[in-house]
Amino acid sequence: MQVVNTYQIKIDQQVDPLLLNKAIYIVILHAHRVPPHIGMIIGKEYHSLTIKGHELNVSSEALMRNISQRKIASLFVEIKQHPTFSQDYLKEHFITNIRNYSKVKVGHATCLSPIKDFFEENYSLEKEQVNYLFELLPVLQEQGLIKSCSAAFIDEQDFQLPVYSLSELNDGINKANDEAAKLNKNKN
Repeated sequence: MQVVNTYQIKIDQQVDPLLLNKAIYIVILHAHRVPPHIGMIIGKEYHSLTIKGHELNVSSEALMRNISQRKIASLFVEIKQHPTFSQDYLKEHFITNIRNYSKVKVGHATCLSPIKDFFEENYSLEKEQVNYLFELLPVLQEQGLIKSCSAAFIDEQDFQLPVYSLSELNDGINKANDEAAKLNKNKN
């Protein structure tokens, strides 16, 4: 059996910040990292679960400023408009999904956890078959839910998203927690 080390995603174009206000996106930040961080833009605002807790209602403009200033390799996977629910409804629903978790914590929740819940509840995705981002994207593709993919600070047209293990995921969470603790210690 061949071990897969990457998942390929086709990038259609460089991101147009104005379009981020008109659709629903899965946002993949630090796309080369193992693991990358993910959140969603819904209703012109970015939302995610982080090691610090809830990151809610961040304007897409502020997110793009941060990405641009820090030159963060990022992917924006556009999700097809829901046939029934409005973006406002979906945004409130996703915020509720995030609030169901206190923060990203090994053995409890990852930044993918509220996204899995969101797609299970609103798009009938069976979340048991999805444990990682590289498993979520093919399922969304198979169900015809991915409309396009754009990028910032990524030049490849066929981007190789890293495939990682549970151990590597937990190591990434622990490393992020250690870095945050050092930053807080230096502030005090």
